[in-house]
Amino acid sequence: MEFVSRAVCPKLWAATDRLNRTKKTPAALRARRRRKGQILGLVNWIMALLLLPTAFLTPDSLLLSIAGGLCLGAGVVELWRYLPKTLGILSLLAGIFFLSAVLGDPDEMAILVYLAAQYLIVALASLLVRRRRDPFERAARKVLAGRDRADFAAGKADMQVIFSEETMTVNTSGNASAQFPYTDFKQVLETQDLLLVIFDKRFLILQKKDLTAGTVSDLRDFLKERVEHWVEIIDNGLLGS
Repeated sequence: MEFVSRAVCPKLWAATDRLNRTKKTPAALRARRRRKGQILGLVNWIMALLLLPTAFLTPDSLLLSIAGGLCLGAGVVELWRYLPKTLGILSLLAGIFFLSAVLGDPDEMAILVYLAAQYLIVALASLLVRRRRDPFERAARKVLAGRDRADFAAGKADMQVIFSEETMTVNTSGNASAQFPYTDFKQVLETQDLLLVIFDKRFLILQKKDLTAGTVSDLRDFLKERVEHWVEIIDNGLLGS
């Protein structure tokens, strides 16, 4: 799909590739930010839980209302981002608690029904709204889940790949063998260390360092004559040929 999209929207993809080349935040720093966001979200949510009931039940408590509202807003934003299910469960419990307080003493606690409604709305939104997921992740999981069921490999069997003039032959340590004509090849993606061969609704990952005969350059030239789409992946960008 990306190949087709790149052919239709080359300028958009060129801009995307430039953005992807920018230096990414280290994983350790992202993990620390995530943990910090989770802690701040929980702290703000708990502060709101303590401040808002007092603000609702105490006359002339404008400052408490403002502080509680700000804490609730900050807590919901951080938890929605990092712990949406936790936010939903905590808000549901808080909403049920305040609603029970109202039912237990309607005369004194009636005002808390508005607070209960707020928490229940947040809970429903957190638990029912589904995050948008990358559709390619689902397809990748399906492919990886079935990687051991290929008819020419079993588990982690050692594999030998032989490129002849007409076909690619795959042999495994279990004495299984299969041949695939180059007419079945869709694309070959090349990175600095790997060749990803896509053929006949399958894919095969080859490490350049495992080449036992000839050179990578010779293999590249040989396959380019037989494969319609060859794509080099360099610095997060694609160079098609």
